[in-house]
Amino acid sequence: MMCAGDMALLVFDMVSVPVKISDDFHAKYIALDFASAQDIFFLVTSNRFWEYIYTYTVFTLSKHEQSIVRQWFGLIEWAYDNCSAAIVDKVLRNEIENFMMIMAEYVEAHFGVLGTNPSKNRAWAIANEFLGLLTRYYTHHHDVAFYAGKLNISPNYLNIVAKRILGISAKEQINKQLVVLIKMLLDTTDLTVKEVAEKLHYDDPSYLCRVFRTHTGLSPIQYRNQHRQHHPDNN
Repeated sequence: MMCAGDMALLVFDMVSVPVKISDDFHAKYIALDFASAQDIFFLVTSNRFWEYIYTYTVFTLSKHEQSIVRQWFGLIEWAYDNCSAAIVDKVLRNEIENFMMIMAEYVEAHFGVLGTNPSKNRAWAIANEFLGLLTRYYTHHHDVAFYAGKLNISPNYLNIVAKRILGISAKEQINKQLVVLIKMLLDTTDLTVKEVAEKLHYDDPSYLCRVFRTHTGLSPIQYRNQHRQHHPDNN
C-alpha cells in the first residue's frame, strides 16, 4: 500500500498491478532505459540491496526526506525544461546513479547484513543479462535454450548460473515470471484459460495449468474463483 509521501522503486522484472486507486492519487516518476539502468545497477548496488527491494518496494519517507526528494525532482524537471536532450540524458544518468548509491547505503546501514553478497563477476553479469532478456521475451519464449542462445552459453550453464546467483534455475525463473502474469490476467480480465494460454504462446493449455498448479497449488480456475470470492469489488 502507498500513502501520501511514499516512494516506490520498480525495476524491469517486477510486475505491479494496482488493486485500488483513490480519486485524488497522483505521482511523479522518473524512468530510465533498460541499458542505462542495468549499467548503473551493476556498478553501484549489491545483491543484498536487491533482496531488500524485492521484498519492500515501497519506502515511507519522513517529512524532511520528502522535502529532499521534491527538491531532487525539481532539479531534474528544471533540466528537462532548460537543457538540451544530450545534457538531460547525462544529468538523468548521473542523478540516478547518485540516488542508487544513496539508497544502497541507506538500506544496508539501516537494516544490516541482508545476506550473502556475491562478487559482481561474469556469472553475476550473465544472470542480470538473462533477467533483462526475460523481461523482453518471456511472453513468447518459455525455453531456457532460447535465452542461452542469446547469451552464447549452453542451457545447462545458464541454469547453473541462475541457481547460483538467483537461487533458482533459469527454467524456474521463467515459470515464476509467467505465473505472475497469469495471475494478473486471471485477476483483471475475463479471458478463458485457453485464451490466456494463447496470449502467452503456450501450445498446450494443459501445460500452462501444470506450471501454474506447481507454483500456486491451484488450477487457474480455482485461483480465479478464490480471488473473486475474496475481492468481489474487483469484478
